[in-house]
Amino acid sequence: MKAAHLATQRTYFKEPLKQEDIGYSSNIFMIFGLPALRLKDNPQTWTRKTDLYDLTIIRNPRYEIPAGCYARMNQIWIDTEVKTKSTNVIDVGRSFHDYAHKLGYKDGKANRELAKQLVNYVTSAIILNVNENVPNQPAYINTFVSKTGGGDIFFDVKNPDQLMMGTGKIILQEDYARYIHKHSVPLDLTVVEIFKRNPLALDFYRFLAYRCNTLNKTVSFPDHLLFEQLGVGHADNAVTRARLKTILRSIQSFWPGLKAKFEDGFFELQPSPPAVQTKIASRNPLSITHDL
Repeated sequence: MKAAHLATQRTYFKEPLKQEDIGYSSNIFMIFGLPALRLKDNPQTWTRKTDLYDLTIIRNPRYEIPAGCYARMNQIWIDTEVKTKSTNVIDVGRSFHDYAHKLGYKDGKANRELAKQLVNYVTSAIILNVNENVPNQPAYINTFVSKTGGGDIFFDVKNPDQLMMGTGKIILQEDYARYIHKHSVPLDLTVVEIFKRNPLALDFYRFLAYRCNTLNKTVSFPDHLLFEQLGVGHADNAVTRARLKTILRSIQSFWPGLKAKFEDGFFELQPSPPAVQTKIASRNPLSITHDL
């Protein structure tokens, strides 16, 4: 498959990743995957819970809860900008075509959905409650993603595929930008690129990157709990297990030190090297801009 073929070009990490090939995702969306598909009846809120975290996303009345692979790619790109440039000002360009090219998409039928999910994401609000037993994390976040609530983003009525930016920039809310900057985990953007049309693969890769970042002992649990965390607990377990086994083999072709397996109805993850084994360049403190 494509991922396995491209992995051979890296020669199992003997060729280090370049800094521009390193992306980031905040741990919020490494713990919780966004909905894989558009939610039925367009609910106002979407909630996910674990023993340690409780996440609610509230949509803008005009839009939808972000969902699908394009929502994930928007979120990863924005998090990467915050982390690598140490700013809450996201430079998206003055047109949607500028933005799509930044994410590595060519002009085509995917552009409209990418634009739609960008608007859904930056106009939403996020509420995160964190259990007191989680170290070094704020106990509570309640914030819009962007400072304007997406008020400077609009569609050209004559060309609905063309997303126009009033300023060419999105200003993230300070609390949200600070959370991203402090609580993000590095990703291999080559793997992200391979999985850019596969929501389940993006979520599984990020879940593994997050858990392996601090894992110091083997964990094993019924694999249906993993399916539920990845948002596919409603599907047939045998089908989901087969899909994830295939995805795992692809991930391991890029990340050969990853020690994970499905066996006898359980998922086992052993301490492994991080997803990105290149030394990360030092970052400047986050610079906050309130108005352009």
